Amino acid sequence: MKNSMKALMIAMALVLVGTAAPASAEICGTPEVVTLFAGQTIDSGTVQVSNDEDYLYVTFTATDPWWLSQTHLHVADSQEGIPQTKKGNPKIGNFTYQYTHDPLVWEYMYTIPKSQLSLDGNNSVVIAAHAVVVQLDDAGYVVANETGWADGKTFVDRGSWATYFQYTWQECSAPPPLQESGTETAFAFGGDVATCFLDIDEDGNGDGDFSRWGWTNGPLAPGHYEFDIYAGAGRCDTNKGTFVGTLSVDYVGSTATVTFDVSGTDPNTGLPYTMVETHLYVGSEILASNNGEFTVAPGQYPTIHDELANVTSDTYTVSGLGGEIYVVAHATVAGFPTD
Repeated sequence: MKNSMKALMIAMALVLVGTAAPASAEICGTPEVVTLFAGQTIDSGTVQVSNDEDYLYVTFTATDPWWLSQTHLHVADSQEGIPQTKKGNPKIGNFTYQYTHDPLVWEYMYTIPKSQLSLDGNNSVVIAAHAVVVQLDDAGYVVANETGWADGKTFVDRGSWATYFQYTWQECSAPPPLQESGTETAFAFGGDVATCFLDIDEDGNGDGDFSRWGWTNGPLAPGHYEFDIYAGAGRCDTNKGTFVGTLSVDYVGSTATVTFDVSGTDPNTGLPYTMVETHLYVGSEILASNNGEFTVAPGQYPTIHDELANVTSDTYTVSGLGGEIYVVAHATVAGFPTD
């Protein structure tokens, strides 16, 4: 596990994802995963390739005890389309996509528009994925440094062991027509760190300040958190609500990455749970403010994604944070019976 001193030393600067996928992305078909071999024979992680209707996603992931120091990526319609020397060895410095990771990362994703790709006659591309991976000691110093390539065919028969592999673009089946469904309001519930809106008494008069249900979660120190999302939990009673998914919070340095994920199917309608809008507050105060007054109305939260196309995942990135934070996460979830 990456929980030693080395992780503590650089966790505050850790970047989890390089180029985020669109919030409404629905991956088509089955992702392809190949091993990232360091030093030719060491399993140091994976490279995963997937696509939706409009984008290709290539994700480098290192496994313990390795970290990503550099990543280089080139995508072409054939092996010949990858930059090479006269002897056929890949010219990594000429790869279209490359990044030096300072600080080090465990995972990094490149998002490439389909419009920038040239697919061959079989609707496929050739991918060369290279990385520099390192190991750290408990003091955070580099003690091992290796070159890594995603498993595949070698460019040349002798000499360099650099490799490439082929990925076939996955076709997306047409979504079924939407059936009529109702919606429910849903909030993330943080268990021991959750405070029901109904219990907040900022003026200290003995009466709750708000009349609607929902939760603020915190205070949260930097770290990773997973909260349940409940729909229709009136009076903050989860026994009366419906579990519809999870909220993940990655608070690193001055940035919080917050992702809504819903799943499951309503037993009455047979429809999957999806989101049509999300509202998020992340800050140092217990609640969002409107004109200097605390508010629990989702429409007044500082960050909103409305008119979502019945998505199952939605991500926010909130920067400029410091110290402990609170998170209020609301979603309007579809799939429920109509009234």
